[in-house]
This record gives sequence, C-alpha cells and structure tokens, in this order.
Amino acid sequence: MPAPHRLDATAVRDLTDDITALRRACYSGPPWYETPEQIAGYPAKLHAATARPGFVAHAVHGPAGDLVGICYGWPSPLDLSGDRIYDALQRALGPDGAVALTRGAFEVVQLFVHPDAQHRGHGRRLLTAATSGWPSAWLITHPEAPAAALYRRLGWREHAALPHDLHPRLTLAVFSRTITGEHGRERKRCFSAP
Repeated sequence: MPAPHRLDATAVRDLTDDITALRRACYSGPPWYETPEQIAGYPAKLHAATARPGFVAHAVHGPAGDLVGICYGWPSPLDLSGDRIYDALQRALGPDGAVALTRGAFEVVQLFVHPDAQHRGHGRRLLTAATSGWPSAWLITHPEAPAAALYRRLGWREHAALPHDLHPRLTLAVFSRTITGEHGRERKRCFSAP
C-alpha cells in the first residue's frame, strides 16, 4: 500500500485538474449529488484553500501514478469571525463550544478517496497523516456519508448538527477526534449546544 505523501500549496495547485476529477468521482453521487456547476466552481475554492495559513495536504497515488485520495486542511484560526463555517459552528455549539472545538486544532477541510480505491485503508492513512502531531482535530460531514463510518471507527465523535442553511440539501454535523494525552488517558473537551 502506498503511504500518503505531503504536498505543499504549490504542489496542490499543480494537481488542480487531477483533484477536481477525483472530487467529481466522489461528490457527484450520493449523498452529495454535487451539480456540474458546483464541480466547475471547485478549482477556485481549492486555490483559495491553498492560500490559508498553515495549509497542508496529503495524497495517495495508485500504481499507475493516478491520484486516488487526498486530505487537506489547516490549523483553525484564533479569530472565528467573518466565515460562514465558523459562524455555523458558533450557532450550533455556542461561542465557548466553538472555541473549545477549534483552539489549537487542525481543521480537516476535505478528505476524499476515489470510489474504486475505497475500503483499502487509504482514507484512514490520509486522515492519520493529516492530523498527526495535533492535539485535536475536527471536520464537518454528513452523518450518513460513507466517511462518517470511518471517522466513528477511528474514535471521532459526532458533536452536533449544524444549522440547515449551511448546505442546501443535507444535514451536516461536526465531528472531532478523540484526544489522547500522556499514558493513553483520554482528555475530554466539552462541546454543548446552546
């Protein structure tokens, strides 16, 4: 099994066409059903993501050199204002809960593996590589998406549904990684809906 390799922002921008094709394969079907217009708008979103402070990506390529999976994100900023995702977190968890979730945490913004390459451990390895070294990590997904089952198996916890206006057709939820401290003892973070 090929190990994930780290990509910087420039390398990700160079792979825009491959990443967009991979996204189309993963998001044009259930539960996402992204439209051709949404897929066409993805390269601009990807390029904007690469400009975020601390952006990092990990990718897996198949034996023929084709991109089969990618995971990217960045450290959550201290200032949660002026962003629709952070606004939704604050509405769902309350301001204190949003701060507890994001402070010192890695934000997993995207994780997708080609449908033909799923169930081979790529998602687990990509997620582990992306969050390695971070005391905590969080992400947003549809609770019934195939990846949600992976997150739960890996010890991620679902905390709250996000406001319905965040996605036009799906309920989204925030998940965070179980935090393990010294000697394997779990440290708890408290998140509660207001």
